[in-house]
Amino acid sequence: CVTLKLNMITNIFKRLTIRAIITCFFLSYSANFFVLFCRAEGNLYNQIFIESFIFSLNILLIIILAAISEARKFNLKFGATHLISFPLCIILFAKGQYVNPQKLIIAFLLLFAANILSKEINKINPVKDFFLLGFIFTSLSYINLNLSLFFFSTVLVIIYIPSKQKALISILLGIAAALSILITISHAITGNIFYNQPEILGSNIFTPFDKNNSEFVWTITVIIAVIASLWMKQKKLQKRSLFDLGNTGNFMSIWLAISLIFRFFDLYQDESKWLLSYIPTAFFIGNIFETLTKERYREILFYSLLFIGVISNLYENF
Repeated sequence: CVTLKLNMITNIFKRLTIRAIITCFFLSYSANFFVLFCRAEGNLYNQIFIESFIFSLNILLIIILAAISEARKFNLKFGATHLISFPLCIILFAKGQYVNPQKLIIAFLLLFAANILSKEINKINPVKDFFLLGFIFTSLSYINLNLSLFFFSTVLVIIYIPSKQKALISILLGIAAALSILITISHAITGNIFYNQPEILGSNIFTPFDKNNSEFVWTITVIIAVIASLWMKQKKLQKRSLFDLGNTGNFMSIWLAISLIFRFFDLYQDESKWLLSYIPTAFFIGNIFETLTKERYREILFYSLLFIGVISNLYENF
């Protein structure tokens, strides 16, 4: 009976089904509720249920990405295993109190860029795709200049495409278009050409907590994700040449590397340390689940991460 119950959790996420989607949302809500309950030192404050529900709605994005990917209409490979890794990382991260609408917009833009840069080299459109990348990364840089580090990913792609001149011109046009639109909108609303965060975009989804938890558990989780990304990259390179490899998953590695730079050089504009690392870390943790062929190993990984997340939250807050 116990074995059956243990097997059920990871078996649910073998493929994308209604059952997996419902379980994913339930796990996300439970993880958010538990983290908020611990951060409030065991107090059921007025907004805890609604805050848990609202933030859990963001997991719907991952569900949608997984569904589109399963239909082979999305280049960045999200699968059913990511429906288990993202809820797990919520409880391991436990630092979502500084999430606001602006940061969610940044995440959506980065995922859109990831979809473009996850194409095979020979399928990248040097005009349309690089115009969009220039527009997206300029928009991100306008919000936070340090996010211009993501332009580095386009340089790596240009090296391997034949139409380098078209790509460079398209990027410049995308940059010019984004700047002209953003400066015009900003000047019309605020009277300033530089970005000034609107109050509605800066309002926290969660009730802020004064106490900051230890970064140790999440740092270890990120290190595991880095090792996983390097190991999977090496495994693919043994079978294919670098040029033929394309960019599937590469952007997530770059995203993860930039999140490390943000943390260690303190490039965040507020106290949201490590927040940029959440999506790529959860992505690679999900890939680990996918590579484990035996159920027993997947369940050991799941319950080990869950145990560490629960114990660390209880230890830090009680």
